[in-house]
Amino acid sequence: MTEWRQQAASAVEAELEHARQPEEWSLLGPLRRTDDGDYVVDLRGRRIRPLNDVRVAGADGPRQSAAVPVSTVFQRGLLWLRDVGPLPPECDQVWAREITHGEVLERLARGLRELGDAPLAERFAQGKLDPAGEDAYSTCFVPGVHLVWGPPGSGKTHVAARAAAELARQGKRVLFITADATSADASLTAVDDPERIELQQDLAELSEVEAQLDRLDAELRDYDHEEFLAAERRIENGQRATVLEAEFSKVRERHWELARDLSIARERRRLAGRKHDRVASEHARRTEVRVLTQRLTKVEDRLTEIRDRMSGHGLLYRGRKSDRRELRAVEEERRLLVSRIEDCRQRVHMVSDDVRKLRAELDEARRRADELERAESDVRAQLELLRDELVRLHASGIADEADHRYYADCVHRNLPQLHAEREALRQRSKHRAALRGRFEERLWWIGEHGHELRCEDEAWWWKTEPVVVSTMDALGPTGRGFDTVLIDDAGSARLCDVLFAVAQARETAVVFGDLAQPWPQVRPKRLEQLPEVQKWILATPFSHCGILTPSDAYAHPGCAVLPHQYRVGPAVQAIADNIGYLALVAAEGRHTDVILLDTAGEPVERAALARLLAEVAEDGGAVLVPTDGQVDEWRSVLQDTLTVDVGTVDTVIDHEFGTVVLDLTTDDWCDRVRSFLSGIARARDRLYLLADLEAVASAPTGTPLGAVNALRRQGGLQIQRIGEVLIPRQRQQSATDWTVTVINRATSDGTIAG
Repeated sequence: MTEWRQQAASAVEAELEHARQPEEWSLLGPLRRTDDGDYVVDLRGRRIRPLNDVRVAGADGPRQSAAVPVSTVFQRGLLWLRDVGPLPPECDQVWAREITHGEVLERLARGLRELGDAPLAERFAQGKLDPAGEDAYSTCFVPGVHLVWGPPGSGKTHVAARAAAELARQGKRVLFITADATSADASLTAVDDPERIELQQDLAELSEVEAQLDRLDAELRDYDHEEFLAAERRIENGQRATVLEAEFSKVRERHWELARDLSIARERRRLAGRKHDRVASEHARRTEVRVLTQRLTKVEDRLTEIRDRMSGHGLLYRGRKSDRRELRAVEEERRLLVSRIEDCRQRVHMVSDDVRKLRAELDEARRRADELERAESDVRAQLELLRDELVRLHASGIADEADHRYYADCVHRNLPQLHAEREALRQRSKHRAALRGRFEERLWWIGEHGHELRCEDEAWWWKTEPVVVSTMDALGPTGRGFDTVLIDDAGSARLCDVLFAVAQARETAVVFGDLAQPWPQVRPKRLEQLPEVQKWILATPFSHCGILTPSDAYAHPGCAVLPHQYRVGPAVQAIADNIGYLALVAAEGRHTDVILLDTAGEPVERAALARLLAEVAEDGGAVLVPTDGQVDEWRSVLQDTLTVDVGTVDTVIDHEFGTVVLDLTTDDWCDRVRSFLSGIARARDRLYLLADLEAVASAPTGTPLGAVNALRRQGGLQIQRIGEVLIPRQRQQSATDWTVTVINRATSDGTIAG
């Protein structure tokens, strides 16, 4: 009979057609850092699938930014990150390559169609079981395919794990499929590469620079440095103009003084020159008179000589004619000299001034005038320069009141200094984009290398390890490489998944489970109408073999039973009995407090209840809600309470908690009786039922709330008002605490004194 494989594969493929196409990377959630400095991502309430790779990156995904490969450890809904190292600020999201539901379906459909010889799966598909051993433990060593039924708390996982270890010691290869392996599937070890830490440090420093630049850009958003410099120049122009105008005023006054002094000096020089010239010309005429007088004397002597010579010769003297001519010429010369001397004497006045003194005065006047001319020229040139500079300053612009306000505001906000810091950062890190790309690419390939090594290690592990512990989602075709396959917690597993797992066994396959687990589901819900889906997906291993009740399990020869239970107390057993599940038996000496927290129809202050759980559930607890929609409300208030898990019965993995809270406020769990039974059976010490007492008192018999009400009538239910639990009553003040004051004098207003 091999057609079951094709039918089961068709059922799986029908669901696969509606499965969301998987992305390479899935966002797990935001990265959180605890007060102790540990990194964690909150996955409470989420269905955890095997993780192949975990990276810390930005909101755009690992391929769009720096992606830091990290080691992870999964504990009670929290994924703790190890070996993180320095993180760039933008790395605030946790991403993972996880096996999606679509990949699980695709691999299962392909595995079913390609399944080779699998006699154990063939028998199981026909609903046939081989005879079981004397007990559940011995059944694991009996060849063939068997079932083991055990109610909650009966130690199914412990028995299967102990048997797997013993089989390995006997030289058998064992595949142990259990939900507890989810923690292992979500735990990874990153490659210990020193270069990774260095790259992260470099990226963190680059990001710090970019963050500083972003911060500076934000602070300088409305700042225009050119406008600031222009305002500064105008202010400096105004300040310089004020100084120059004062200096111009002083220089102009100095120029006026010098111009006045120069005018006086020039007048004095002119007067001194005139006086000197007048005296000098008189002295020159006197000298001329002396010279002319001397010449006149010589001329008269010559005239006398000529007259004497003419008188000493006779009339017949031959030279007489020439002497006359000479005499006339000398007389004419004498007449001219006398005339000139007389003219000079008439023009000469009697001047007593010393010409040398006048010359000195004239030289001093000239020197003084020259000095003043040079000084005036220098001052005039300085004045022209100042005038030109003032004209230039006014042409360049002088600051007004708006410039002063703008400049003062920029300086007060330290914007110019921030601008200088930004420019310095830009200059120092002008190649940061290229460096970032190189660092990110290298970091990416380090993560890829680690991912490849993990895949190789996992493949080697599946082929060589004597005991392989895995989940159903991580199961792939192994070529029947295992002698024994042990499947734990498969009471609610889908039949097609269990068949594929059983097909991996050569000798023995044992399926452990409980009949009260929630039924399998398929999405979309309309697929439930397909016959192959009903037979191979919605059926469980126990229902497929005709085991629907504990009595059926006891009666079936191929099913071993674990009758002893170790976890629940009598009150939890009573609730299960009242709801019709009689297989739950209280453990000897075990007491579980069942407490109804009466909300009285009021909204629940979940944050206060979360604080109470943090105090009570020291060794860990869980809040179980009916649907995924209520998970976020609880997770938001439990974000700082990391010891309390939260989710639905399907998503909370652990089987046992010291304290369990069942939220019955928004849903009475009537449509989820199996989930309700699974939830109450997980409480070891304390079970809180969060519900309205009136709703419990009016609940129909046989429903979850009706079973709780039956326990209340039996006296096994503790009832507490939730307000009294969260806000304790105020302590009554003792009479001895009062202080009495006695007044022995009369009061001024006539009242009685106390």
